[in-house]
Amino acid sequence: MKKLILLFVFALAYFFSQAQVTLDHTYNYSATVVKFETLGYKYYLMDVPRAECRIYNMDHSLYKTIACTVPSGCYLYDIKFLSEKTFDNDAGIELLYSYYKYYQEAEYYDYDTRIINEDGSEIVFIDGALYNYINKTGEDEYKLFSYCYILSGFPEVIWTNIYSLPGAPVLNASIQSSSEDWSLTAYPNPGNEMVKVAYSLPANAFSGTLHLVDQSGRPIHQFIVDRYSDHLDLNVSTMASGVYMYFIESEGQKSTTQKLVVQ
Repeated sequence: MKKLILLFVFALAYFFSQAQVTLDHTYNYSATVVKFETLGYKYYLMDVPRAECRIYNMDHSLYKTIACTVPSGCYLYDIKFLSEKTFDNDAGIELLYSYYKYYQEAEYYDYDTRIINEDGSEIVFIDGALYNYINKTGEDEYKLFSYCYILSGFPEVIWTNIYSLPGAPVLNASIQSSSEDWSLTAYPNPGNEMVKVAYSLPANAFSGTLHLVDQSGRPIHQFIVDRYSDHLDLNVSTMASGVYMYFIESEGQKSTTQKLVVQ
């Protein structure tokens, strides 16, 4: 009987030793995952100092490096929509990336976006584009929405470019989620000191980024949110009075945009 008890204890200890969370790998930059149309799952990350996108196999070995060329004085802002068939029908990988330059004396940002092939050749250049999303616009139809800004003058110029796509987005594409999948509200609104931003994420999302922008689309703050909380306490006492917009991006999805008034 004692032998059976000891065997049970050892078996139970072995089970719990095998059931714990273990570190698989560490990347020096923020990494995410994409499922390509034919290549399957790959990790990828954005290396800002080197201005490149690195793609890794699932065993974390390097698969491919794609140079994301930026003009002098500019820095990468975002890389997204890695795919084989979304932007053209050839056999290579394509991606979209945006970059920015800050003019300190005039205190404004300048943004641009490029869609390139894996060899760096340009498919599309989008002047002034900061935010880029792929939205479903019909049955089996998707289009790229690029929100563009000229912030150097007054009034600031804002416009939206909409592009037809030859293919459908893959799993890392930022497809607009149904409003039923999200809960996002701020109170008190208007507010002048502390504002509570209450939220819930879609069932398939564990974390995300809450973006706060002004009416021209200029980023004001970014906050990491996750499923372990249901709200964010936002101190608006140092913000200028006016109207701001906020939304959450998570797991390749985007919530609807809400309005926040600061008094």
